Amino acid sequence: MDGLDDHGQPPKALYAQRVAKRLVSELLGLCKGMVCDGEISEGELAALKRWLAGHPDAAVLYPGKTVAERLLRIYEDGVVSADEREELNDLLLDLTGETEEHDQPLNLSTRLPFDEPTPTILFEGHEHVFTGRMLSGTRRDCERKVVDRGGRVGQTVTQRTNFLVIGPIASSAWLESTHGRKILRAVELRSEGRPLRIVSEEAWIHAIESG
Repeated sequence: MDGLDDHGQPPKALYAQRVAKRLVSELLGLCKGMVCDGEISEGELAALKRWLAGHPDAAVLYPGKTVAERLLRIYEDGVVSADEREELNDLLLDLTGETEEHDQPLNLSTRLPFDEPTPTILFEGHEHVFTGRMLSGTRRDCERKVVDRGGRVGQTVTQRTNFLVIGPIASSAWLESTHGRKILRAVELRSEGRPLRIVSEEAWIHAIESG
């Protein structure tokens, strides 16, 4: 049969992404169990590290790649601090859609006013503003990536802003929050015809990785 390899199996490229997505779902299930009590123990952290080592395909796609990269940074100096475990807990809360109370879903990207279709995200000579918690690193890490690519970073949304990058919003009342005011200002400027685009962090990460 055409399209099969020497062992009678379809090429890995045809099913690798499907396998990776299944593993990411399994990973998120594991992470939900880790955050259910509000903190991550060193034992849970070590178990997560072992799972990722045994399932490398889970780190191919976002958000599995984000978890793997964060673990790499945590273990980089050989010492796992309480602050690092708390930061990982916050990250996993965002990724799994859990809250500290574990009874309300996060208001994630589906109801936010992103540009559709996703525009081409440019860096050189363009100003980026970030709002919400970023999953791909600290705010400073994200800002440095923009500057390294010839872009500018703004702290508030103004007429000079070209891209507003929104991280997952851990609040069902984002319209009443500080980041909500940034979003509303961006929507206002966009409706006035300003060359301002509103994009998700996921789309922004893809632009970084593909550029």
